[in-house]
Amino acid sequence: MERLSIVSSPNSGRRLLEDIKKELENIRIDANVIFLFSTTSASSMVNKLIDVLSQKFPCAQMAGCTVEGYMTRDAIWTRGAAIMLIDTDRINIRHSSGKTTEKAFSLLNKRIKARKKVVIFPMVYVPNRLNVIKLIGYDRYYYAKYQRAKSVEEKKAILRDYSKILESKMIYPANKALRYLDGEVAGVNLMPLSAGYRTPTLYLNFKEYHRCCIGLGISGRVNMYYHDVFPERGKDFDETLEILRGYFGRVEVVKATFSDIAIGEVNGKNVVEFLKEKTRISEINEKTLRDEKLKKGGLPMVS
Repeated sequence: MERLSIVSSPNSGRRLLEDIKKELENIRIDANVIFLFSTTSASSMVNKLIDVLSQKFPCAQMAGCTVEGYMTRDAIWTRGAAIMLIDTDRINIRHSSGKTTEKAFSLLNKRIKARKKVVIFPMVYVPNRLNVIKLIGYDRYYYAKYQRAKSVEEKKAILRDYSKILESKMIYPANKALRYLDGEVAGVNLMPLSAGYRTPTLYLNFKEYHRCCIGLGISGRVNMYYHDVFPERGKDFDETLEILRGYFGRVEVVKATFSDIAIGEVNGKNVVEFLKEKTRISEINEKTLRDEKLKKGGLPMVS
């Protein structure tokens, strides 16, 4: 018989650890699958929390990630941590990594035998300080090449090359990643609202991971449902445009030069200049990016 229990605490520091320990004392199931979801406020205690779980359930499979918040029966919390404990023999957890999206997710697909899958991965991963500096260098190099390009085809070729760099270091494009997985797949794509070095964090079998993908294979009968806050796309570009115009207050058609995941320009302007005209964003210089925003974990990813 399968059983499930959930423990959580909206606190931080030692109080978070004490809360979870107290709740675990009342758990009467021998969990063999554990999911851990921790918020930024729990970062100082998460390793100790993992130690507690590994001591109480040493034979369990464990997966999880950092999240912006979680929902309990009574409220939505943006601090603390939530833990799901399951006694089941129908879930197997595997992971993989690789420089390309194809390599990482094709390998994960081979490792998960079940047709029903839940996959957790960082859609955008911010690497360590040294690699951020390298990425800034790549950005300057490819932008200089892009500016010298004589034709649209040449520009797109440069953007394709730059896309490979971004994909190998920083980005697993969600729409591309899921194509390498067969069966019914639910994807949890991580991108923190505020990022620092080496974020987001994933958890696998009581250890921290970063740029990898974790898959949960679920055997037996499982019902999977899907709902999106956005409307379905139309049959062609024009129909899709009309749907979007009816959904959003303002839709502007622009001319963009892009290839894969790299955008070179929008309406003849580089992306930063275009966004500065349309929004209130301010450009972040290299020093501020490295020494203030990322070091303190305060780089706003949404913008």
